[in-house]
Amino acid sequence: MANQAQTPDVNKLSIQYGLLIGVVSIVLAVVFRMVDPLFQYTNWWVSIFTLVLVIVLLVVLALDIRKKIGGYWSFGEAFKSLMIIMVIAVLLSTAYNFILFKFIDPGMPAKVSSAMIDKTSAMLEKFGEDQSKIDDATKQFRDGEFEATLQPTIVNELKAFAYALIFYAVLNLIVAACVKKKAPLFAPPLDEGTAV
Repeated sequence: MANQAQTPDVNKLSIQYGLLIGVVSIVLAVVFRMVDPLFQYTNWWVSIFTLVLVIVLLVVLALDIRKKIGGYWSFGEAFKSLMIIMVIAVLLSTAYNFILFKFIDPGMPAKVSSAMIDKTSAMLEKFGEDQSKIDDATKQFRDGEFEATLQPTIVNELKAFAYALIFYAVLNLIVAACVKKKAPLFAPPLDEGTAV
């Protein structure tokens, strides 16, 4: 019964924290764009940094929710809450990318594709690969295949949203397993609680 009374609070917290993570992601994207419009698309460590930041935020916010609802949280409830958080965060991020590529900088897909050709070619030349291998590795960027996936279309945005949700569902299973905490069946005697 107590759990049902807390559910609206958990959902409300989940929505708030989803908005928080979404806004943090957008602010980071804007900062990276100010440094260099292609920065986040051509530097793999930017993606790693953003992912690590999102994971840390997810864990910290999940622990905060658990604390606010009394310190105990089932795996299922934790997973549901984490999914609400990430659905909102991914929706905001997807909307930002759509607006950026559709209205703010419609030439961005072509710029990203061109930058990827340069970056991939330079990296492979550094490793001493011959031109035929470089051409094979950059084919998707040169033939427009990669650029087409970046175009701001409903299909592309739905695909990006779905892939992100699948990724975060797996991540949320791990986080939920880490933050769940069962309530004890019986309250421990006072001596035990103070002795340990």
